[in-house]
This record gives sequence, structure tokens and C-alpha cells, in this order.
Amino acid sequence: MIDNAGSLYIVNDRLIEQRELSGADITDSVVYEVIRIIDLAPLFFEDHYMRLKNSLAILGKELEFTKQQMAYSIQKLVKANSLVSCNVKIVIFYEGDVQNCLAYISKSYYPSNEEVSRGVGVALFNWERKNPNVKLLSAEYKRAVSEKFAEGNYFELLLVNSAGKITEGSKSNVFFVKGTKVFTAPGECILKGVTREYIINVCIKLGLDLVETLIDVDLLDKMEGVFISGTSIKVLPVSGIDGIKYSSGTHPTVVLIRDQFDRLINEHVEKSRQKWTPAL
Repeated sequence: MIDNAGSLYIVNDRLIEQRELSGADITDSVVYEVIRIIDLAPLFFEDHYMRLKNSLAILGKELEFTKQQMAYSIQKLVKANSLVSCNVKIVIFYEGDVQNCLAYISKSYYPSNEEVSRGVGVALFNWERKNPNVKLLSAEYKRAVSEKFAEGNYFELLLVNSAGKITEGSKSNVFFVKGTKVFTAPGECILKGVTREYIINVCIKLGLDLVETLIDVDLLDKMEGVFISGTSIKVLPVSGIDGIKYSSGTHPTVVLIRDQFDRLINEHVEKSRQKWTPAL
């Protein structure tokens, strides 16, 4: 739990002071979700719960905690840490055959206004996920990514498969833009981020031409704009990929998607606050 940012965490609805889990064998078989809390409202909670459930199902396991139990743990955790806005990580792990639910305040980074307007630099990284549709904790993957990040000042890494095609970010999804056409990887090839799904819906509602396909590395210089998406970064323009520069922060299509997604979040938070705030 090196990314724990709270003074208290929860295991199976029991509050515990910050310290390492004693005796718990958290291995690569665990799955997790990170949920953003904005003004006491958990963003897209139902979607995160369903993805957690689906991740376990792919591994041949069943989620033993109900939506209500998990929602209560999040409420309890946020209140105990005296927070209003933060990120909460939910981790399902096993001790023998016993399934446990760990919830804690995870460290987070929210891009500055300058990063949103100017974009961030990313790099390519040759790596293929074994189970792309499962949000799985993997020590090997985490170590490889950390080593690549240490090579340069990158905000994010874009994963490239053996065929030379870009699939997703190391902790985000990626979209490429040319005119009013938006490209993103097919769902079966990636971890289908909750934010990604809402952005796809935004693109459709805006009447943009959305194409689900893998982009070849050799086509990067043909793109006009690029952005990555995720729980904390929302829609974040990319300024460059390994020396190829983009004006993504000012590209009309990227700006349109970003603004519409921000409006969607505000609407969701307002509706969620009415349901969640009284309990908190």
C-alpha cells in the first residue's frame, strides 16, 4: 500500500490505522478499481463496480461483496479521513480461499490547467498485457513500467504490441484525432476504462466519426491530435510522442470532446451528490 494517502483504510468494513497489512498475502491475482470522489460524490460508481465484477469473472471468480456493501465502505472511508474530494482504491484480494475487500485513499495527480491547455509528453513502450480486459495488479508489469518511466520525463507511456500497433496507455486509454474523426483501440484489445466508455458516448452524441481500430506507430505523424483519458486526468491532450509534436490542446475536436465530457461530469456529480451526501 505504498500509494496510500489516508490516515485510515478499510478491510471488510473494518477501519484500520495506516500501516502495512499484517499477514495478508496480496499477490498478482488481485483485481482493483480506482474511483474518483468529487465533492463527496463517487464518479461513475456503478460502472466501476460492474468492471470489478467482470474482472473477477474473467479470472473464474465471483465478487462476494454487494454494491451496497462497497458503497458503504467508500462512504465510511471518506468520512473517516475527513475528505471531500480524493481517489479511492478498491482492492479485492485473497487470504487462502477467503475473499477480502480493501479500500483506501490512493495518491492521485490531477493535471494543472497548463498541462490541460498545452498537453503532456508521452513515450512508446513495447508491452502487451496478458489479460487486457482485467484491471489486475502485476508486479512484473509495474516494475517494467517504472523502469521505462525512469528513462525520461514522460507523463505517460503508450503500449505497443508485437505488430507495431498502439493499444493503450500504461494507466490510461488513448484517442487519436484527424479532423472530426476519432480513433481508439477496440475494446477486446485493451482495459476498457470507465472514462473511455463515457468519452465514446460523448463522441457519438457530438456526431463525430468514431473508429475503433489500432493505430500503427508509423501513422503517428499523420494524426493531428492525441489525448489520453482516465479517472484523474479526464481528457488530457498530448503534446508529443517520442519527438512527434501535436497541438492537441487547441485542436477543435479535442477541445469539443474535453468540454462536453467536463459538462457530463458536472451533471453526474450533481445527481450523485443528492444520493450520496446525506449518507456521508
